[in-house]
Amino acid sequence: MSRRVSPGLRSGSLPLLVALMTLLAGLALAGLTGIQALAEGWSRAAHSAATIEIPTDIPNASDRTNALIQALKAMNGVTNIQKLSTDKVQELLSPWLGQPVGSHKGLPGLSLPEVLIVAHTPGTDLTTTVHDTLPEAVLQEDLQWGQRLERLGTSLTGCAWLAVTLIAAIAALSIGMTVRRSVAAQKRAVEIVHALGAADLTISSHIAGRAALLSFLGGIAGLVLLTPLTTSLATTLSPFAHQSALPTAFPTTLDGWWTTLRILPSSLLKELGALPFIAACLGWLTAQGVVLVWLRRLP
Repeated sequence: MSRRVSPGLRSGSLPLLVALMTLLAGLALAGLTGIQALAEGWSRAAHSAATIEIPTDIPNASDRTNALIQALKAMNGVTNIQKLSTDKVQELLSPWLGQPVGSHKGLPGLSLPEVLIVAHTPGTDLTTTVHDTLPEAVLQEDLQWGQRLERLGTSLTGCAWLAVTLIAAIAALSIGMTVRRSVAAQKRAVEIVHALGAADLTISSHIAGRAALLSFLGGIAGLVLLTPLTTSLATTLSPFAHQSALPTAFPTTLDGWWTTLRILPSSLLKELGALPFIAACLGWLTAQGVVLVWLRRLP
């Protein structure tokens, strides 16, 4: 029976289908991990920093700026103050303003502010001190951007998991159609074996086992196809890992691939490693259900 009932499951359609679905699910998870890594890095930095812009065209700008710096240093919770001069701000903005880097010639009609970067402990409120000392100054807490990025990360997380759920649903539907066509092609053989007394569960379990095996192999193939993409993601994320031994170019050797992949979050590696097993379980459950329903319709 096994040679006659399930030859259709030995074709390349089912493994190829699962490989493509695994590739799509892995892409969604890898993209999600990259976005979360960037958002978390920004969020950690934003929780303890603020930017203060001070116009340079106000009366006594230099003295009032120094007074603000002294007031901030006297605050509990302020850990560091970095002052960026107008020349430094101009240098940082030169790619957008069209000013050559290193040139100290001002742009006509453009007055750039001085900028203070204030590092502080979480929960420190600088608003009152800044507004009382220098009302013209503009205070921007980086925490606001961190909260926005956190909300963005949460939204993208939901979208990624929705995409994975839809991929799983499409995979189950496609596997079910493939298994049903395979069983229908062997209808006469199944009817004979069924009439001889073979239990429905025995027949369905045999076919489901083949479907699970082919789905697992398809999942492995999908991970192999996904390897260059995850390696590229790891190379892109390497500057954020703060490890000097990390490669900065795309690896071309097996050792280079392994070294690069090690910087990926362990949660992502576990999720990717679980995809073939999830595909196998999905294939087994789908095949069981489809075959049992089909057998119950036999006269």
